[in-house]
Amino acid sequence: MTVYFDIIRFSFLRFFAYPFEIIATVLKRIVEVVFLVLFWSVYIKSSGISVSLPQITAYFLIAMGVADLTMSRWGALSSLIGNQIKSGQISNYIIKPTKLIPTLYAISLGRNGMRLILAVINIFIGLSLMPPKNIFSLVFFLLFFVNAWAISFAYNILEGTLFLHFTDAFGIRNSIQNFIRIFTGTMVPLYMFPSPLKEILRFSPFPGMVYLPANSLSNTLTPHGVGMDIGIGIFWGITLNLLAFSLWNHSMKKYEAIGI
Repeated sequence: MTVYFDIIRFSFLRFFAYPFEIIATVLKRIVEVVFLVLFWSVYIKSSGISVSLPQITAYFLIAMGVADLTMSRWGALSSLIGNQIKSGQISNYIIKPTKLIPTLYAISLGRNGMRLILAVINIFIGLSLMPPKNIFSLVFFLLFFVNAWAISFAYNILEGTLFLHFTDAFGIRNSIQNFIRIFTGTMVPLYMFPSPLKEILRFSPFPGMVYLPANSLSNTLTPHGVGMDIGIGIFWGITLNLLAFSLWNHSMKKYEAIGI
């Protein structure tokens, strides 16, 4: 386990070699949040939806934080897997005495360390704007966050597996990414979706990736009505991980590693 922490630390240290990258990452995050808040605040005023400016701001801060912590927004792990497979450098990790997926995941955590730090800051700022009014919101957030991580992890593995079957799967991956950013609630809260689309999406894995954990903190929740959402999240978390690792292991058996 120590070796994976060393990998994270080593991958993160690259930020100190490029200090302007830290500034660019922070500025990019500020621009993203400001743009989303301004856009949807204008829409809310024109549509008559009863959502306050602090509430929508808190939602996007928390949603972006959750999306980055779980790697669901940009698919950092799947991007790394794709680059390693396309370049053939994945062979270097296959021959090392460490497990392949944990190693690549540790590298992803390190390389996106600044984004993860900003994600935590986002969540705390969001909580300061709209603090939870009861303990249930925090409990639900923890449950939903575990589900979000499990679903997002499987999603990254499934996306990464595409690169074992296509010469260049980045076009397919980018299309999936755009779809994910909308239907997970990262770019627009799902409660703004029209019926019956939002009712249908409730039974899909997408709300569990971002919307449910973010909404559990930005709104007052009670135990009534969330049991189904937790159950759906657990179902998709288990099912998608079984599918992801089954396809990954099957595909890796046919992978012709370069240099081995």
